[in-house]
Amino acid sequence: MSEETKLQTFQVQGQPPLDAAPALYSNFMAVSRVGTEVQFEFIFLDLNQIAKTLIELKTTPNESPTVQGKTVAKVVMPAASFVQIKEQLATMFEALEAILPKVPETENERRNSSAR
Repeated sequence: MSEETKLQTFQVQGQPPLDAAPALYSNFMAVSRVGTEVQFEFIFLDLNQIAKTLIELKTTPNESPTVQGKTVAKVVMPAASFVQIKEQLATMFEALEAILPKVPETENERRNSSAR
């Protein structure tokens, strides 16, 4: 794989919910599950910080560097409510995948951070 198409995995950390100030934009979303609750965490990542980390990785390789983001919002909902939108989400994903360019995936790129 050439250097331009190399995929890098980052560990993303948002702010504690009580410290996070409202923001207008989120460019990263984490989804997790504990028991019968599903949580969506919307995080803003500073692209300058990511660029700096990518430059540092050229001299000091790191399998999964950590990037600190600003938590925009956390939404927790009961799993019973979440499963009700399964068909709508599947339809939305199909439509988006049809119009977005194909991105190569690496093994284990899609991870499940949910506790089981």
